Amino acid sequence: MKIHLSPIHETELVTLLPQRAAHSVHTLVQSPDDADLILLAGSFGLDPHHLLDHPLYSAYADKCAVYTEDDNYLPLAPGVYCSAIEDDSSRAGRVFSYSYVSASGRYSNPYVTETGTTKRLLFSFQGGSTSLLRKRMFNLSFDRPDVVIENTSAYYHWDLSQPGREERQQRYAQTIADSNFVLCPRGAGTGSMRLFEVMQAGVAPVLIADGYLLPKHVPWDSFLLRIAESDLSRLPDLLEPHIATAAERGRLARQAWLDYFAPEKEFDAIVAAAHAALNHSAPAEAVFRQRQRVMIARAERRRRLRGFARNAALGTLKFLRLKSPYQMNR
Repeated sequence: MKIHLSPIHETELVTLLPQRAAHSVHTLVQSPDDADLILLAGSFGLDPHHLLDHPLYSAYADKCAVYTEDDNYLPLAPGVYCSAIEDDSSRAGRVFSYSYVSASGRYSNPYVTETGTTKRLLFSFQGGSTSLLRKRMFNLSFDRPDVVIENTSAYYHWDLSQPGREERQQRYAQTIADSNFVLCPRGAGTGSMRLFEVMQAGVAPVLIADGYLLPKHVPWDSFLLRIAESDLSRLPDLLEPHIATAAERGRLARQAWLDYFAPEKEFDAIVAAAHAALNHSAPAEAVFRQRQRVMIARAERRRRLRGFARNAALGTLKFLRLKSPYQMNR
């Protein structure tokens, strides 16, 4: 197919995607008129008009699909959403999920590689306090030396200038390598690049994200353990029975990453999913376009309610001179 790339709001992805296209069976074209598929890549979850007012979406809506790594899932157009959930759009086949192209760009951690390190940890997690689920997890005390749960909110992955960045990346990768299982809980979005980092490292991932839509065609059942968010406190009891299979799960996870998510696979996988999304089953895309205002209003209402609830809770704690029960994201 002939593919035309265009950015939505930011340019990082349309800088990376042509590099991935060097391995592709498809052809990039300069003119949207010549394209079989127009791939709009970028961010619009917080400001829908970045997409809706995009000149190519306005002129060629029927052949526009999106690729977005937004944490704020807002399925206004067919395409690939890294934080997609199981909903009407995904059931109709107009929305698919995939890994994060930006994870293997300039922000990548070069120390996350396959390793044969002897395992000393049952499971681990290192990450920011970016969701209520993670805040709940940081409040748990498993009280055992073979479990590492660390709030790394003071470290911001997307800032290349942070002091000690290389040492932090090395320690992060080493902890993954030391683990039989690595937890992959939802963060600000339902999806998380950690799932794919852990697969790349050849370690067994444990997904904790109710409703997250896994990428299609991957043999997830052969290596992935999926734990309900309500079962956080039971993690040791739920994972210990699988420890004998952890090494094989890690090997199969690494193979799945090579087969489906390695950088040279990304462009064709995204194009295939975007093309399938454009040709989704009923209801017709015109029906979903009629729902766009409702989708936007619902998303804005959710954000306002979350913000109100958070501010009310923090205000009450401040008034009562109480400390928040959760570790906050700084």
